[in-house]
Amino acid sequence: MKSHPHSPYGVFTGQLFQYSTNPSLIAFESSPRPASTAPPQPNCNKCILLGGLGDGPIPTPYTKLLEEKCHSMGWSLVQPILSSSYLGFGNGSLSRDTDEIMRLMEYLVCHHSAERFAMVGHSTGCQNSIHLLKYGRKDLVSMVKAVALQAPVSDRESITLSSDDHMANILHARSLHGDEMMPRSAFWAPITASRYLSLFDVDGDDDFFSSDLTGEELHDRLGHVDEIGRKTGLHLLVAYSKNDEYVPENINKDVLLRRLVSAMNGLDHDGDENANVHDEGAVARGLMLEKSDHNLSSDDGDRDVFVEAFEKLLMIV
Repeated sequence: MKSHPHSPYGVFTGQLFQYSTNPSLIAFESSPRPASTAPPQPNCNKCILLGGLGDGPIPTPYTKLLEEKCHSMGWSLVQPILSSSYLGFGNGSLSRDTDEIMRLMEYLVCHHSAERFAMVGHSTGCQNSIHLLKYGRKDLVSMVKAVALQAPVSDRESITLSSDDHMANILHARSLHGDEMMPRSAFWAPITASRYLSLFDVDGDDDFFSSDLTGEELHDRLGHVDEIGRKTGLHLLVAYSKNDEYVPENINKDVLLRRLVSAMNGLDHDGDENANVHDEGAVARGLMLEKSDHNLSSDDGDRDVFVEAFEKLLMIV
């Protein structure tokens, strides 16, 4: 029999469960194994991993490393399937994602003994995390104690790297009703006009991280992180990759990282160019991964750096 490659991002064991019936949605939870033969006890710490456009469970090369680190700290790793997973994002929205993530959190509280949450967002999972903190149910948001944003890039700026017709597509999307489909040539996945505008138009619902946003605009989009952190003890990590292939080369990633962190720390201006993004006393801090690409597939060392930085968040919550 012809051999098959091993699961490239690791093999996971745990519980698969349905957390919503309308629509039908499932999630997978892997928990620390008990040190003895005694029955496992319910784990109250849950880390939810959210992938980017087109992703489902096991979305990144560091998923297994993240799971192992969570387990060593006494946290479970939960990987949901949302209606927006895989190609479902094309007819979805951040609001729908937030509603479904809250359903997951509520289920984990009711049936899996959850008392505290952490979130790791990759790519559009970063937008999901920021949106949930701003618009999610306050009682559930107050339970989120640590958030890591890995590759919080601008879809609006990334589309310029792959499409010469994006402005024509924007104009066409504006001419359609929101739930009408864009032409197949507009994007690599089926997508409605409303989702296309949300991702790629100026001031779209997904437009949190663009480099051309003013300090005031970034504060409007991200400033709630500081407010929540000071009320609930939330700590947040912004991890940017120096070689992220979805960021145009003309964008200074170091400057953008500083501006994002400053906005998340409640500053409504761009601040000092030499502002410290590593301030452990602040709600948000930054991490530049010097060698890696968008999903950290290009350098194992930076995967370790990122996961260890997330471990430090879990240690202080």
